[in-house]
Amino acid sequence: MKTQEIAKMKLSTLWIAAGFAIVSLTAWELYCRSKQYQATPNDDKYLWAHHRAKVDDLANDDVVIIGSSRVMFNFQMDEWEKVQGKKPVNIAAAGSSVLPVIEDIVENSTFNGTLIVGVTPPLYWAPQSMDVFPYARIQNLVNHFHNETYSDRFNHFLSIHGPQKVFSFLTASPEFFYNELDLRSLIEQIPAPTRVPGPPPFPILYQVDDYRNVSLVPQVATDEAYVKEITDFWLFVFQPPSDPNITLDMIEENRKSIINKSAQLLSKFKARGGKVIMVRCPSQNKVRDIENSLYPRETYWNALVKAVDAPAYHFEDYSIMNKYKLPEWSHLATADAKSFTRDFIDLLKKDNLL
Repeated sequence: MKTQEIAKMKLSTLWIAAGFAIVSLTAWELYCRSKQYQATPNDDKYLWAHHRAKVDDLANDDVVIIGSSRVMFNFQMDEWEKVQGKKPVNIAAAGSSVLPVIEDIVENSTFNGTLIVGVTPPLYWAPQSMDVFPYARIQNLVNHFHNETYSDRFNHFLSIHGPQKVFSFLTASPEFFYNELDLRSLIEQIPAPTRVPGPPPFPILYQVDDYRNVSLVPQVATDEAYVKEITDFWLFVFQPPSDPNITLDMIEENRKSIINKSAQLLSKFKARGGKVIMVRCPSQNKVRDIENSLYPRETYWNALVKAVDAPAYHFEDYSIMNKYKLPEWSHLATADAKSFTRDFIDLLKKDNLL
């Protein structure tokens, strides 16, 4: 066979392989879109660090939001910009404690603008140890920011400017959503015997944009079975397992320690001209029952607000904050979050805080 004929065969084989790959990827992407998957950025350590880096260059009229998922979801960056002319910097993190990022901002930045601190009691009062997931999660984000390499930044650049902007099947998060499309999640869906019972399956809850503007996935508004998977997971994670090694004295010491450290750090922040606003976003149904039982308002929220000595907004006290139905008991639906954001800005303006 002549060399020219062999070259033509190789070229035709290459074109066939390329065509097969394109058809396969297109079919898989169309299937994913039919299941309501979206092409969105990963809400990962790279995106968090990108926004944390902005804090060092902010002015005293800027706003930074910290906390866990409730303030992260319920305050909509786009709506805030429409009213105020600029977006806040959102470095809240789902499923995380708050103290490590308060300490980081106070000790490692010169920011002296407005700090909105979200308080979700089971997470805010999580023990401050790397053995405890909510604390370890936010501390790892802070550590990554301070140790970020050029290759990390390049990886983030590719994630927001590369094919992930087009293909939904490339989106993956550091969460433990069982129905994501990355290889880890697909492998974990393979049935296998387990000796230690784990948490209930947790489906994808939210998606973000490049500014960490968050929306609940569409299924939360339409699929009751999907929502039940989420609420079953909340009941598992918000109700701590009984541990005979944890005493009431240990719980009380943890409560006081976190309140005292919060007060010390935020006092230092206020001393350099910063403003602090404490926010307790709504929760409902069985999640609220658990929070009331384990974290009574008087000894947790009220004691924290008194120690910090800052303006504070608890959803029970304001009709604009408690008029919504939370589809999965812990976060506002996206449409409600938009009006919640506008109403809350109006409330802060009324109190001369913005």
